[in-house]
Amino acid sequence: MNEDLKLMLIDDINIKIGGDINDLSEALSLERDLLERRTALQSSLRLVNNEVPNKISLAVAKAESNSTQIANLKNRSETLKLKVKDFLERTEPLRTELDKRFTAINRLEHVLVYLKSFVKIDDISRQMKQCNDDEQLVLWYAELKEMCILYQSGHRATYVKEYTHYWHNILKDKMTKSYEDTLKLIKWPLAAGAQNSPPPKEILIRFNNLTRYLFLIEEPESVSVASVSGEFGQEQDPCLPVRILLRPFKKRFAFHFTGSRQTARIDRPEWFLTQTLNWIKHHQNFVRNNVQPVADKLELKKIKTVDEFNDGLIALAAERLHTVLGLYHAQNAKGDLLDADAAFAHAVDETLGFHRELMLITDNETNNVLAVLTKAEIFVKWLAVEKKYALAKMDETLSSEQWSEAVAAGIGSAVGAMVWVPRGADWFIALLKTIEDRYVVLPQPGHRLQFLELQLELVEEWRVRLTQLLNAAVSSLRPETFLTADSSPHPLTAVINATHHTRTTLIQWAHSLHYLQLHYYRRQFNHFTQLQHLDNEAQEQAENSSAEEESEASNVTGDLDSTAGRRPSNVPEDKVDLDDLAKKRPTLKEVELHAKKLAMKFVEKSYSLMSDLPPVEIQIPDFTGRSSSPIASMVITTTMPENPDAEDAGVFGEAPSLLARLRDSGLADLSEHILLEFKAGLRDYKKLAWHACLVVEEMALSVSAPLCRPLAALCARLGAASARLAPALAARLRARLANDVDQYIFEVRLLTGH
Repeated sequence: MNEDLKLMLIDDINIKIGGDINDLSEALSLERDLLERRTALQSSLRLVNNEVPNKISLAVAKAESNSTQIANLKNRSETLKLKVKDFLERTEPLRTELDKRFTAINRLEHVLVYLKSFVKIDDISRQMKQCNDDEQLVLWYAELKEMCILYQSGHRATYVKEYTHYWHNILKDKMTKSYEDTLKLIKWPLAAGAQNSPPPKEILIRFNNLTRYLFLIEEPESVSVASVSGEFGQEQDPCLPVRILLRPFKKRFAFHFTGSRQTARIDRPEWFLTQTLNWIKHHQNFVRNNVQPVADKLELKKIKTVDEFNDGLIALAAERLHTVLGLYHAQNAKGDLLDADAAFAHAVDETLGFHRELMLITDNETNNVLAVLTKAEIFVKWLAVEKKYALAKMDETLSSEQWSEAVAAGIGSAVGAMVWVPRGADWFIALLKTIEDRYVVLPQPGHRLQFLELQLELVEEWRVRLTQLLNAAVSSLRPETFLTADSSPHPLTAVINATHHTRTTLIQWAHSLHYLQLHYYRRQFNHFTQLQHLDNEAQEQAENSSAEEESEASNVTGDLDSTAGRRPSNVPEDKVDLDDLAKKRPTLKEVELHAKKLAMKFVEKSYSLMSDLPPVEIQIPDFTGRSSSPIASMVITTTMPENPDAEDAGVFGEAPSLLARLRDSGLADLSEHILLEFKAGLRDYKKLAWHACLVVEEMALSVSAPLCRPLAALCARLGAASARLAPALAARLRARLANDVDQYIFEVRLLTGH
């Protein structure tokens, strides 16, 4: 017995006996209890000892009986095995013969089923020839479709497919005729206007029944032969009812907009584009209310009749638009058109307007028309025309005397608008915004990046022209310039303001969602091309090493593994994540989605850090009095750093920093001119003998008389110049002039020896 058990027993006894040594009555009761328990245990042990021999003997007897039974079963099993073996040996020839006959019977049964299927096909075809009930014809044709789906190989599959195709053509011709007759009763195509009365109920019931029949007689995919659609057609053929509904539109479109008719003029693409929009607008509700419900009842989930109908009409316009744009190029080469580029630009404008209207009408991202504009030769032409007209308009605007006037000046001035933004700068920002509005709807980010490159080229051209204007403005400065406060702008301050306005707007745009997506997509796409380059290098090395001996195979594998992790020589090591190169190569679609996610995260972070003061957009009238694009919000631009790095500039790269350099150069020239006139007026101040002047205590901090006139002229010029500059630029000019004046006066005092 261990110590813990002993302690437990002692504690138990102490508790039962109690703590009073004079009272031991509990000890006697404890003794009696223990004696009774001992007696009970002894009696139980004697009883068990008496029963154990009897149980053991019974168990032994039962085990012996079981062993005997097992031995008997083994003997019977051996006897049965011998009998079975003897039976199999005697019946082997019979079983072999029966297997041969059963195999032949099964083969004959398959042949019979095979022949019966041919008979069933012929029987269905014969019954269909004798039947005039459309409902029954459709039911029998459904059986042919089921057999066509059931039999996928062999001569029987070919046989049933031929019959299915044959009866599909017959039923299609028959029901198409009935369908077209019903459409005539409905007066399809519907006339535009609210005077159309709904067709009678019985005609609509017949139309719905025929629509259901046309859905049911559609050929299975294994039988149908895909028709060769146009280059800008639908991805797949529309369903049979929609194809019939589109027939009269195709005839009308070809009649009016092809050939030599007046409505087919190639310089008026808006005619067929507008007609296409009207057809969609006036007919899609009829298709949605009368054709799509039939498809839904038949549980044809893949069929979207409204989209198929709209896509069919859009495909007509896209085909014609592609032809028209091609004719522009041909006519331009021949010289038949007076201005082919103007006609091309007009067609692009109409196409983009058509796309925007289409999105409002259909609520569907259909890009068939945009696919015409993004074809290689047309897209290159589009970029060239955009650049041509932008540069021409840029030269025309800067050659105008009104380009330097403030957009808020004149009769159409906006209340509370900024009076320092030149009209030319506001027009240039409106030009960039217009180009953005054109290409923002393009589905492929690669095309949007090419337009972004065009915008960057225009920004550079704008900077070059402003540089030329700045040099000319500096050369035209005279001593009396900025001497009096005049509301008329000066070319020098106009160039500085234009540069500042362009730069702040670009920085603001760089942090918008559109340009952030392009920024991240360009970075991701460059990374994607690097991965492709690495893959190509690894593949070339693998092909070159395949001709080596087998003994060098292990070395070749090692070289390929090392190549997969090597960075390109023209990419800094800190810009390439070597762990990412080992991951799965992304697709272009994944690259685009990843760029969108990064842009959204950046915008959400920017909004969370933005102050409570919302940005205010001010609409400014342009030269013609129409509302132009809003001037960049100063709430955002004032928080931008003065010298942003490439990351802050986003997709615009070095453009903002180059514009800032031009702006600072203009401010330096302006400051130098004002300071030069100030220096010219200091002759009397330099001759002043400071040691002979009488110092009066009250005048110790006042300006001397010879310095008052130059300082007054400087303040007048500074005030006149500041009134023409943006507030931030005026503050920079004042700080610069204050520092230069202080430094110059200090140098004058040193040189005069006083």
